[in-house]
Amino acid sequence: MKTKFSEILKVKKQKVSEIEQQLASIRQQKQQTLNQIDEIIQKIKLFSYPNEGNYAELNIALAQKNSLFHEKENKENMLKYFDQEINKFNILYKEANIEYEKINHLHKLEIEKMLDEIKRQEAKNLDEIGTQLFVRFIKKEKFE
Repeated sequence: MKTKFSEILKVKKQKVSEIEQQLASIRQQKQQTLNQIDEIIQKIKLFSYPNEGNYAELNIALAQKNSLFHEKENKENMLKYFDQEINKFNILYKEANIEYEKINHLHKLEIEKMLDEIKRQEAKNLDEIGTQLFVRFIKKEKFE
């Protein structure tokens, strides 16, 4: 049933859905970053310095290992950012969901009022029909 709250309810539901989608997206990005960190850790574990070679090759290997550590540190910073975003969106979701529930409650109350009015009108109509049938019955008995 349409009420004066129907459109507002629809908008609030859309807002909750949008926040849910953003939250899911950020959680997915966080999971991808965790997987990337695991890959970097495996690369660090498997890293080995050259057994032979000159000083330049050793410096290149050292730079590669340092690069892996810096990449891991950057990914860990991204994880902190994702955690902050997840917390922010959790708060937004909670607020939006509360607003949605408020409007939904008002919508349900309005529907109940409408249904009560319909029932009352139906009862009134049935009383009217009953009265008319009674009057017909009385008139019919008078003429017989």
